[in-house]
Amino acid sequence: MADLAPSPGRHPGSTPAAVMIMGVHGVLRLKPWILQAHDRGDLEEDVFSLVVKRSVAYGWSSFNPSRGPSAIRWGHNDAGGDWRQDGRVRELAWLQADISVAAGPLGHRPPITPMATVLADTLALVGDTRLTALHTLIPLSTAPDARADLSQAAAWFALTDPTSHTDLTVTIRTTTPTDPSAIITAARDRTFAQMTVTPTSLPPAPSPPPTGGIHLNGLNHTHTFHCRPHEWSLNVASWTTEIFTDALRTTGLTTPALITVSNQAA
Repeated sequence: MADLAPSPGRHPGSTPAAVMIMGVHGVLRLKPWILQAHDRGDLEEDVFSLVVKRSVAYGWSSFNPSRGPSAIRWGHNDAGGDWRQDGRVRELAWLQADISVAAGPLGHRPPITPMATVLADTLALVGDTRLTALHTLIPLSTAPDARADLSQAAAWFALTDPTSHTDLTVTIRTTTPTDPSAIITAARDRTFAQMTVTPTSLPPAPSPPPTGGIHLNGLNHTHTFHCRPHEWSLNVASWTTEIFTDALRTTGLTTPALITVSNQAA
């Protein structure tokens, strides 16, 4: 029977070569039949199993030994989440992966949107989510130049309602100091006028501590930014993460960075 309480994952302590961790925060209302199955002791699935199934379905990860590294985007490491039904903001689903399998010579960007899609599909299958934040630990050493790809993403979001706006806080934590003005300049250049980016002193929306363990050690340098896209969704949160990942890359930073996109009003 799956447990609704927070899951520590199934492989704690493992240390992949290029760790990427993503977590979705918010409030989850389970579908009645899912909650009933849990109460009866019939719910066999949990975040780990559903994330594995969805990653394999998309072809982004595989447990088939005949498929080489060039066929996948990440090596699955761990996953978990907190589905307690108390109306409080919780880390609903998280995924930890080794993305070195598709970085380097293959030239793939860190799989921010694919991982967010897997987590979104997992949560949508079991309930309705009020999203408050997305956090992502990015190994910047694996990030290639993504500006051309981000121009395509901006064209996608250009079709959202131009009269609507939402206020987001982006928090960046790094192990070494970074220049916030350089980050803002690069981020603005990568929004292609589909989102404003300004400095802010506002704290992020309250959320449980992000999953990351030892991989979050030393992230002692923090900057916050105010962003104003036209809507709030997990797609927007992952796009914003993509923008700031590439902005950080332009500063020369190659160590991991924790990027949190949050909505105070959600």
